Amino acid sequence: MGNVMRKLDLVALTASGKAAEKLHEFLVNMREDVADGIAGGDATIFHKRADELENTADAAVTLATVITLANSLKARMNVHLASEGVTGFHAAASAETIAAVDATDQGTANTLLNELKADYNTHLSESGVHLNNDSSNAVSATDATDLASSITLANEIKADFNAHSAAAMSTPPIEAP
Repeated sequence: MGNVMRKLDLVALTASGKAAEKLHEFLVNMREDVADGIAGGDATIFHKRADELENTADAAVTLATVITLANSLKARMNVHLASEGVTGFHAAASAETIAAVDATDQGTANTLLNELKADYNTHLSESGVHLNNDSSNAVSATDATDLASSITLANEIKADFNAHSAAAMSTPPIEAP
C-alpha cells in the first residue's frame, strides 16, 4: 500500500494539467465505488478493472469456427486468469491455467472446451481472487461430445467469459508515468 501512496504523492506533486485531470477522475470514480460498497455493494463488480480485451472471435457454427473460437478462448482466458496486482484484474492470480493442447480437430476441441468450462467455472468463485464471487456468468451448457454440443458450449463460454471479464469497478487504475 505504501508504494501506491508514494506513486499518488508523486503524481500529485508533479501533476501537469492532464495528470491532475486523471487523478481527479480516479478519485471521483473511487468515491462512487466506495459509496456503492457501503450502500450494500454491487454484486456484479468482480474485478478491479475491466479486462478490455473482449474475445471477438467469430461465433462457432462449423468445426473450423469451433476450433478457432476454442483456441482464442484459451489464449484470452489464460491471460485473464493470471492477471493480478495493482493494475491487474484480480487481487490474486487464479490457480487455474488452461493446459489442454490447442484444438486441431473435433476430439481436441471437445477436450479443450470441456477444460475451459471446468476451469472457468472454478475461477468464478475462487477464494481471494475476485472482489465478489460471480454466480451470474457460470457456463451451464453440457460438455462437448460432438459438433453440436461443442458449438453450443463454445458460444456460451464466449458470452459468459466476456460478461465476466467486463464486470469491474468504474475506477481506472493509476499507472506509473
